[in-house]
Amino acid sequence: MSAENIVRLAVLLRGSRAGMTLDDIRLEFSVGRRTAERMRDAVGRAFGRLESTLGDDRRKRWRLVSDGLGGLVSVSAEELGSLSTAAAALEQAGLGEHAARLEEVAVKLRALHRSRTPERLEAELEARLHAEGLAMRPGPRQPVDPDVLRVVRDAILARRTVEFDYLSQRTGRRSRQTVEPYGLLYGNRPFLVARTDWSGGPRLWRLANISGARPGLDDFQRDPAFDLQAFARRSFGTFQEEPVKAVLRFDARAAPDAATFLFHPDQKVEKHDDGTVTVRFKAGGLDEICWHLITWGEHVIVEQPVRLRRRLAEMCEGLAVWHGKGI
Repeated sequence: MSAENIVRLAVLLRGSRAGMTLDDIRLEFSVGRRTAERMRDAVGRAFGRLESTLGDDRRKRWRLVSDGLGGLVSVSAEELGSLSTAAAALEQAGLGEHAARLEEVAVKLRALHRSRTPERLEAELEARLHAEGLAMRPGPRQPVDPDVLRVVRDAILARRTVEFDYLSQRTGRRSRQTVEPYGLLYGNRPFLVARTDWSGGPRLWRLANISGARPGLDDFQRDPAFDLQAFARRSFGTFQEEPVKAVLRFDARAAPDAATFLFHPDQKVEKHDDGTVTVRFKAGGLDEICWHLITWGEHVIVEQPVRLRRRLAEMCEGLAVWHGKGI
């Protein structure tokens, strides 16, 4: 029953709206019932009054109702950065009101931060936010090993190389890589943006294909001209290809949705008298654009470029043949 666990339990009992049962405490700290009771009582003695209520399930729950925690609770720059990153994700998902509220929480917590050097806190926050980009593709997400993510994030902030084993999608073989990490792109497939001596400029590495990550031995100088957000905007999703000028026309039935849908951060939307809508943007990743356009079915026409329209037709024909087998 360490002091650290007592403080942590106090935070949980203070922050929980519904309160915690003894079973909740037992499971949270992997202790027996008697130890859970002693921990609960220790919180009451150290931090003030505990309030108990009887829930709908007839189980007793406790909450810490005093302000005895005082200055023992602090918020790290990493935690504040995660709030701002989450707010950016909500903004891109179209939940602007929720994003604004979450960012307001981050601002309030920043104001309460006990750091003696707020300038250093702001500098660290800025570094963290610049190190992580948010790819705009919606849809299912691919899980990432948290240990890999931690090593990569620390290396980005420290501007230190990182080493890992990488599984190639193309060959199916693993190789040991040493890279200079520039940032992270989150989407349905999270990627590390990093450069190597043999790759020249920054390229993408699937985080799900990385294992055995550890800090490298060398520091590196980040290219001051590199802009993570500009790099992300080069593609519709995460495939880095030479951008093309895409012109998509949506029929009157799909126009209301298309007019409010964010296909690309730099898109231009034009509404027509016949009820249709034209969306223009510049991005690479033709296959990813096609994957998304398939979800719009017959309600969209690719006006430009021709090779995008041709690729979409080929993809749809292939799907029709494959899924038509045996019918």
